[in-house]
Amino acid sequence: MLYHVKRNDQSYGPYTLEDLQKYVASGNILLTDLAKSDEMPDWIPVSQLLGASISTPPAAVPAQPYAQVQPYPQAQFYRDPPNLHWALVLVIGIFTCGLFFIIWDLVQAEWMRKVNPRSNALFLYIGEIVVSFGGSAARFVLILAGGIAEAAQHQHIGLGIAISLVSATLLILARFDMRRSMEEHFNGPEPVGLSLNGAMTFFFGSLYFQYHFTRINELKRIARYRGAVI
Repeated sequence: MLYHVKRNDQSYGPYTLEDLQKYVASGNILLTDLAKSDEMPDWIPVSQLLGASISTPPAAVPAQPYAQVQPYPQAQFYRDPPNLHWALVLVIGIFTCGLFFIIWDLVQAEWMRKVNPRSNALFLYIGEIVVSFGGSAARFVLILAGGIAEAAQHQHIGLGIAISLVSATLLILARFDMRRSMEEHFNGPEPVGLSLNGAMTFFFGSLYFQYHFTRINELKRIARYRGAVI
């Protein structure tokens, strides 16, 4: 049976009962959070669902009222996302004529692969780079070998179109795999209620992802500060 968890009017999940036990033990889910399956008529505390034998982990015990509404769990089991402000990514990308965007795609995808092994975005990005640069090299060789012959020109145009289509397809697949992986991670192990827009994912890719990484890093910084105060 699958359960959703609600905290401060935000719903996360679904989780199995084993997932709930694991996240309670790690502090990602509090016993005071509410849980509900599709078959249950009402929300009940996680503590009631798991039973009285489950005790609250020390890190999850709120010492101050604001800990009850803290938007981000204090568990430190995952590396922070790439910590470069999205505006800086944009500026550097413009000044490098887009080269930095390619590099940052790989940085984000490599981090995503570490925290969510189901992510395939890194391999898709690498495939897109290989096809794009390899295709450009092949077209250059074709031009040198074919000279100005009409048949060679037709071959060059056809190859260029095919390479562009394959490269664009791999890039789109990589972006939407990143979207899926981010939503899985940030609505599961580190629940912040992340929901990514499909159109923004399609058109802006890593820049849009970094906007949310910047926001998540700020939430994590606040959570750690509050934990230190406690």
